[in-house]
Order: sequence, then structure tokens, then C-alpha cells
Amino acid sequence: MFALLNAPQYGNNRALIAAISCAAVCGIVFGLSMPLISLRLEHMTGSGLLVGLNGAAAAVSTLVMAPLVPRLMTMAPARTLVTGSLAVAAAIFLLFPFLPFVTPWFILRFAMGCFITVVFIVSETWINQIVTPRRRAFMLGIYGTALAGGFGIGGLLFAAFSTADNLPFYLGSGIFLLGIVPIALLKGPQALAPAREDSSMSAILGAARSAPAAILAGLAFGAIETLIFSMLPVYADRIALDPVSIGMMVFAVAMGVLCFQIPLGWIADRTGRRSTLLVIALIATLGPALVWIAGTRLDLLLPILFIHAGVASGLYTVGLSLLGERFTGGRIAAANAGFVFAYGLGSLLAPPAAGVAMDGFGPAGLLVVLAVSAGGYLLFLAATHLKAARRS
Repeated sequence: MFALLNAPQYGNNRALIAAISCAAVCGIVFGLSMPLISLRLEHMTGSGLLVGLNGAAAAVSTLVMAPLVPRLMTMAPARTLVTGSLAVAAAIFLLFPFLPFVTPWFILRFAMGCFITVVFIVSETWINQIVTPRRRAFMLGIYGTALAGGFGIGGLLFAAFSTADNLPFYLGSGIFLLGIVPIALLKGPQALAPAREDSSMSAILGAARSAPAAILAGLAFGAIETLIFSMLPVYADRIALDPVSIGMMVFAVAMGVLCFQIPLGWIADRTGRRSTLLVIALIATLGPALVWIAGTRLDLLLPILFIHAGVASGLYTVGLSLLGERFTGGRIAAANAGFVFAYGLGSLLAPPAAGVAMDGFGPAGLLVVLAVSAGGYLLFLAATHLKAARRS
């Protein structure tokens, strides 16, 4: 056991565990904080608009911070950036109950999102640099599973407390701090910083032009994930499902995301990441039609949501692995920043589009936007695949 903590030959494994721990910690606080902050704001203001705008502040923080992270990586060691960001995020989360007013909560939500974005980009870059090519998608699947599992644990923690209690804020702050422990104790290689010329906005845009299939996977997943978690309960309510059934739907989605990440990564490593993304996009495009056909029949709806959400989650981890296949060393940081920026853009734009569609076309409007989000990416992949086939 002592050798595992110190032996040089296990350095990469220690670094991977430390990076994956970041995902678990952030997932737990996400699962705890998202419903907690939303419901506390609802009780404070009674305004659904303000609750929605506060949630958008987190997406905006991703768009603002993602392009800056590669440059930050040139200024400080990766471990220092991660531990510092976790410590500041813990302090910010602790401030929420002491500033129970709308404007400070917007500022705090935005600021916390900025530091969490640093943690995600650095940890994902770290994993992509360390893993061997033949296990890249599989290990990123483990990373995604840790994030999804953390989200589920956070949801369970939320259910254990009253929304009027301040203890969840203290607990979430402590969980952020707990994430520093594996970073500090598990010594191994750090994430490589990009060269200065590879840390600029032009470098990020260049990475997006060089690997559009990977970057657009982040955009599509940002849209699909946010729609499923934020708008699916509204869809269920509008087709007259009861609260227990809605809870079962959310559980089916969460279990699908938890169960599919590692198998999809394993498949992608053996059959090709682009071809796996093509199949994922096809299933994600067809899934909403099956949801509509299932209607209110839970015996059909729940397994369809389990498969659809689980398979669609592979857009993120397999897309990340495609980045690692295309870029090496410090250049991965700029590519990862572009990927996370695309994710944030999708998560920001999709909910308003779905809201307009649902108001105009009824509950099916959500399913249309879900299908279009995946279908647009599917068409892009199919077009690039045909172009490559003609060249060969």
C-alpha cells in the first residue's frame, strides 16, 4: 500500500485518481447545490424567471472562464490551480447563507462557476495527457461515471436536508475542501502547461477548426444534457404525469448516464471514436421520437429515457477522447478549453429555445429541440465521413 503512494511506476495512476476525484467532488456539490439554490431563490423571490436567470449565470461563467484557463496554466502549476480553485469555490459556497439576497447570489453563482470551470478543464486536460491512446475513451468514461455518480450522491444529500437549513451549504463547502486531499497526497505527473502561443484565444479557435467533430460533440452534449435535466420535468408535468412518475423519470436518466459511460468508452477505444460518436448521435436523434411514442406509459418511457440519456452522455467523454487523439502535450489545454466553451454555449442556448418551442407547439416542442440538437451533429458527422470516403 505504501508503494502505491510513493513508487514512481504508479505515478500516472496516482495522478489519474487525483484528477478523477475532482470530477466526483464537483459532481457531488453540483447535485447538492443546483436544487438547493433554485428552491431557496424560489422561496426568496417567488419568481421563476429569476431562478432561471440564476441558473444561466453558471453557464455564462463557463463561457467567460474557459478561454482564460490555458493562459492560467502557463502562470501556475496545474495542481496549484486545482487546489486553489477548489478552496475558493468552497469559500464562495459558504457565503450563500450569509448573503440571502438576489444580487449577491447571482454574483456568487457566477464566481463559483468560474472556479469550477478551472477545475474541469485542468483535470480533463490532465487525464487526456496521461492516459495511453488505447485506453483514453475508457478512462474518460470512468471520469464521466465519477461525475455522474457524484451528482447522484449530491441529490441524495439534498433530499436528506430541509431547503431552509443552512447545513447543506456548510457540507458542500467541506466537500470542495475534501477534494484537495487526493490532489495533495497522490504525487505524480502534473498536467503539462501549453506554450504561451498555444494558450491564446486564437489557439483555442484554431483547435476548434482542427477538430470540429470533437468540439461540436461538446456543443451537442451541453444542449442535450441541460434540456434533459432542466426541461424534462416540465415536459412530464405538461403531459400530466404525477410527481412520483417524474421522479422515476429523473432517476432513469441519472442511472443511464451512470451506466453507459464506461461501456461506451471501451467500445470507442476498440471500434474508433468517430464511428462511435456517429452511432451515439444517431441514437440521440431517434430517442426523442420514441419518447413521444411512449407517451405516459412508464413501462416504455423509463427504459427509453435510460438508454437515450445514457448513450447521449457518451458525446462528452468520447468527444473528449477524440480531442486527446488529435492533440498532444500542452496543446490539449487549448482544445479542452474550446470543448468546455462549446458545452457552455449549448447549455446556455438550448433551454430558451426549448421553452419557446414548448410554448408554441406544446410538450413535443422539447423533443423537437432535443432531436434537432443531436440531429445537427449527426448530419455534420455523416457529411465529414462521406467527404473522407470520397477522398480515399
